[in-house]
This record gives sequence, structure tokens and C-alpha cells, in this order.
Amino acid sequence: MATLYHVPTSRSLRVLWTLEEIGVTVDVKSLGVRPRLQEPEYLAINPAGTLPALIDGDRAIYESLAICEYLAARHGSELVVAPDEPERPEFVQWLLYGEATLQAPLSVMARVGRIRNKTPEMQAGIDAVLADARHSLSMRLKPLEQRLEGRDFLAAGRLTLADISVGYPLNNLGRPHFAGMLGPRAQAYRERLVARPAFQRAAAIP
Repeated sequence: MATLYHVPTSRSLRVLWTLEEIGVTVDVKSLGVRPRLQEPEYLAINPAGTLPALIDGDRAIYESLAICEYLAARHGSELVVAPDEPERPEFVQWLLYGEATLQAPLSVMARVGRIRNKTPEMQAGIDAVLADARHSLSMRLKPLEQRLEGRDFLAAGRLTLADISVGYPLNNLGRPHFAGMLGPRAQAYRERLVARPAFQRAAAIP
């Protein structure tokens, strides 16, 4: 059985959600807290110290979307839009959008926000970086709002890995300090995704 290394709130949520949607189980090893990622035992598994990590036999995969695609394809799931389907290009675009476009400014905000022992001068710089990242995020959300006009899902008329990819940053946008950033279609889409039983089960895994 494959083993997934997991920390709650990390990108491993995408993998757990995918597993719940396709009805497949793996051995989930929760590391509990992020400092454990620097322990030699985990660094021997993934030298970058990032999450998630999937070990399947002698194969190790570290990118969340790559793990999702590997598992869904291996089990013949319709979460993957096949190369011969008409909306395959749109699927690939929105699959990458979730991480490369939406998650990027959120990651900047999270990292900068963790800085401690700040001087007033440093705080001014931090505030400028956070404001720039927030503006970037607001601009990057506009294509999503447009794409969702008349659609429940991003591609192929069904839930796919593109929705799981985008759903991860949208879940984080449910926090109070992001209130008002989502347009009405994106907000309704987010609510549909996080209400899915498979998402709820995945999010409950400690």
C-alpha cells in the first residue's frame, strides 16, 4: 500500500480529497506539526522537506498535483480529463492555475506573515509586500470569476482535478481576513466544493 506523508492545512489536503473522491485508501502518516519536516527521518524521504510526499513502492512523488494525477490516472478516475476529450486544454490550464496563479500570492502572504521580531522599518516593508500580494491575488481571481459564468465546474462539465487544485487555495480564502475578495460566482463555487462529503472527510483527517 502507498504511504502519504501529511500535515493538516498543507497541500496534502488536495491528495486526501482526491483519494476520498475516487474511493481509494493509502497509509496516511500525519506528521502533526511542521517542525517535524526538518527531522532526518523525513528528510531522507523528501530532502526538500516539503509536503505532501507519496511513497509507492520504489516511487516517490512530492508535488501535490502530480500525486493527485498519478492516483486518479492509476485508478481510472474521471477526475482526469483525457487527451482526446475536447476540454483537455482547459483542464490543464485550470489544473495549473490553482497552484501557479492562485496559490503563489497566498504562499507569499503566509511566509511573510510568519516573520517574527520585526523592527518598525521591517514592518513597513512587510506591510508593503503583503499589500502587493493581496492586490496580485485580487487580480488573479478575475479569470476564475469569468470562467464560472454558467458553469458548476471548471472543465468537462464535471468535477476534475482542476477543481481540486483550485479548491485548495479557495478553501484558504474562507478565512475572515480574505472576506470580500471572491466574486459571487467564485464564492458560490467555493461553497459547493467545501460542502462536498469527500472534501469534508479529507479535511477532518488530523
